[in-house]
Amino acid sequence: MTEKIKIAGIPPQWDQAEYDRRLESWVHAYRHTENSMELVSASLGHEFLQAVIDKAQAGYTITHTKRLVHAELYHSTYMVKPLEMQEQDIEAIKAKVKSEYVEWLESEHARYQNLLREQLVQAQEEKERKAAEQLKAKQMAAIEKQVSECYTQLVIPE
Repeated sequence: MTEKIKIAGIPPQWDQAEYDRRLESWVHAYRHTENSMELVSASLGHEFLQAVIDKAQAGYTITHTKRLVHAELYHSTYMVKPLEMQEQDIEAIKAKVKSEYVEWLESEHARYQNLLREQLVQAQEEKERKAAEQLKAKQMAAIEKQVSECYTQLVIPE
């Protein structure tokens, strides 16, 4: 026999605090990782310096949290994106987080519906099984009555 399904409660609903918590987590991750930065690199020193100057003129700043690499034929650093670009990225993150949250809410709603459907099917099957057992017991009682009426008691002399 399968395990009896019993759902409790209701599926989760939109919770602004939960959405804000998820969003804050993603924005924090964005701001404290390379996602808010761009790697500037070149093989020659003067090419690297020109690339850094070009990015600085576009609003980028050098980050102090990442290493500045000057190796033979490889120079690189991470530069933080300008605030306008970061805001665009954060807007994309907001849209992504909201769609993922909505998708999760919808999946939970569907899961609860499926569980309720299965619970109702199980309840109906159990009801039908009990009714069939009662009917069978009633039929067997009627048959036993007919059998006992048909034959008399066996008499054995002492």
